[in-house]
Amino acid sequence: MRHKEGFGARLLLASMFVAILSVTLPAASFAEKGADPARLAAAKELLVVVGSAKQFDVVVPLITQQLENAFVSLKPDHAAEIKDVFRAIPEKFSQRKQELLDQIAALYADKLTADEINEIIRFYKTPIGAKFIQLQPELVQQSMQLGQAWGRKIGQEIEQDVRKQLKDRGVPI
Repeated sequence: MRHKEGFGARLLLASMFVAILSVTLPAASFAEKGADPARLAAAKELLVVVGSAKQFDVVVPLITQQLENAFVSLKPDHAAEIKDVFRAIPEKFSQRKQELLDQIAALYADKLTADEINEIIRFYKTPIGAKFIQLQPELVQQSMQLGQAWGRKIGQEIEQDVRKQLKDRGVPI
């Protein structure tokens, strides 16, 4: 029973990460169709300057690790096979990062002028901007860890609250 409960929480967390990554996609797809070439070029340069691809390289392994843990919790007797399948997943999906980067660039191009994007690029080329970029992978990873811990805590509290309320209504779970 515990394995299934853990699976749901882990799957929820992994789904939240995917949702966070995909939240820009609908708007970006719309923006890409009519993007001004100068704005789009500036937006793509911004993504290069800030190291967006490197940030994406950190996220995919975290998502797959969460999903792997969830699958192993669900079927611990098949852990070896599950781990074997997940071994190649990060590389396979990391290769698709350009899809997301192109869509995010189109979104930026839709929301910001080329001059605004170039101003942002100038900031990131300053010492403090460069430091911020350098810290991003660590900040993203630690933020995700904080989010996971928070999600586990809230999930446990919700589960306890729901179980108590259902018990009070005569519904044992």
